[in-house]
Amino acid sequence: MQVNGTNLKMTRGDSERIAVSLTGYTLQEGDVVEFTVRQTIYSDKPVLYKKITEFSDNTAYINILPEDTESLRFGKYVYDVQLTFNGAVKTIIKPSTFTIGEEVTYDNGN
Repeated sequence: MQVNGTNLKMTRGDSERIAVSLTGYTLQEGDVVEFTVRQTIYSDKPVLYKKITEFSDNTAYINILPEDTESLRFGKYVYDVQLTFNGAVKTIIKPSTFTIGEEVTYDNGN
């Protein structure tokens, strides 16, 4: 995973782990962190979605599995991260670029 500010780039089909931690708020039971990736901001259906409800050391770990990205086309997508807590909703990472990079080793049916 390459991180440049809030922009992320990963190789398609790889395993990745994104750590999201907060300053000024302690994640607790009942909180929800959502990681959503769409083709564009205006796309109806997410291409990748993760909901995190368990936290460790005030950090939400977003685990991306190979099967989460193996069918995605190479290129740029958009993502954000939202926190729901105490009845409030807050976008903690504003829409940013999520790039799926090329890979050479993958199963193409041969």
